[in-house]
Amino acid sequence: MEFLSALWMPILASAVLVWFASFLMHMVFPHHKSEFSGLPDEDKFNAAMEGVPSGLYMFQWCKPSEMNDPEKKARVAKGPNGILAIWPGPVNMGQNLISTLLFYVVVGVFVAYIGWHGINPDDPYLTRFRICGAAAFAAHGLGWMSFFIWFRYGKFWPNLFDSLVYTALTAGTFAWLWPK
Repeated sequence: MEFLSALWMPILASAVLVWFASFLMHMVFPHHKSEFSGLPDEDKFNAAMEGVPSGLYMFQWCKPSEMNDPEKKARVAKGPNGILAIWPGPVNMGQNLISTLLFYVVVGVFVAYIGWHGINPDDPYLTRFRICGAAAFAAHGLGWMSFFIWFRYGKFWPNLFDSLVYTALTAGTFAWLWPK
């Protein structure tokens, strides 16, 4: 746990920088603006969803034993197909923002741990950046890709761009504030 006392500053600083960058990416810059849109007849949809408990739903849904059923295959071919996430009550922005910041702190802890075991005290800035960047990209850039592959949710290039920015901020902060 020695790495935590030595690297607490880059852990916290990188988390705050990435948190602000995330805000800018989603609220100011235009590349995420077209990811979501309203449903064609939202009132009708809301009425149909009334009473459905919170959870993740897939449509067209079938059991593995039904995957070769011709009727199920026809429904999937006809569509629509997708996933639906229903959460209880309104979004709690404060809780979600704090949870996101804590996630970025956890990413920083893992970057610090990997860096602590892979960086020599006399390594130059670019070596520190490279090692911390690889660890940061594993967290910021790889986690969402499996979901994208399977469900085609979101846009690939804007999310990759965000991941690279978050990675560069994290790696740059660690390389800059690494203890001598």
